[in-house]
Amino acid sequence: MPRRADHAAPLVDLRRYQPWPLGHAHDYHQLLFGVDGAIELEIDGHAYRVDGGHGLVVPAGDHHVCVGLRANLQVVADFPAGSVALPGRLMARPRTFAIEGAFASRVRSLAAARPEPPGAPPQRAWQHAAALAGDLATTLGLESASHEAARFPVMAIDACLRANLAAPLRSDQLAAHFGWGARRFHTLFCEAFGDTPHGYQTRLRLDQAVQWLMAGTMPLAEIAFAVGYPDQTTFTRAFARRFGMPPGAWRAAAVAPPA
Repeated sequence: MPRRADHAAPLVDLRRYQPWPLGHAHDYHQLLFGVDGAIELEIDGHAYRVDGGHGLVVPAGDHHVCVGLRANLQVVADFPAGSVALPGRLMARPRTFAIEGAFASRVRSLAAARPEPPGAPPQRAWQHAAALAGDLATTLGLESASHEAARFPVMAIDACLRANLAAPLRSDQLAAHFGWGARRFHTLFCEAFGDTPHGYQTRLRLDQAVQWLMAGTMPLAEIAFAVGYPDQTTFTRAFARRFGMPPGAWRAAAVAPPA
């Protein structure tokens, strides 16, 4: 298994599982995105399958036993709590999900990409992890829309925030939009997302900023406005607080040749 970093950074890589049981647990959430072949996992007495059309959420702390059924390949994402923005409730139990359409194209593109060398800086991992998290949120949002309406609509709220990154949505406005009182909404939001509305929206904005930073030469001021910051200075301060360096240095470090 790859070595974990000390800070809450995600890890995205390719793995193949051998045809004999391997059991372990870890203190970060793990997402398996099937590419080729298949593997089976046992978690708390329940069997799950990951193949070219399906993936699996393995919650942090859940002991699991996995075995490769035949030649197989998966894109595996390790998400420490507090890294990429996904509602905590999504990570609370094992769940399978379909990998189709644009989601499948992204997974296969990652599988075909050149692997990052050992000790590579974390910029690409953050970029890939944030993109996968967005795809997963969209997929699980479509699956849950039909049965969560009577309860706290976690995925509808997540989708609303992702679609309005540039909008200065306050918690009370978001609560009113979904028909909840501000205080009750805040309590339920923190329980479901594992973060405050402002904290979660900030993580979403910076996840998107990372993707744009890594995708090309989009000016920093343009990225700042596009993800809801009033100016580049405020954006830089928020970015550096989360990632430990300003966005310009982050982009430069990603393209610098290895030492």
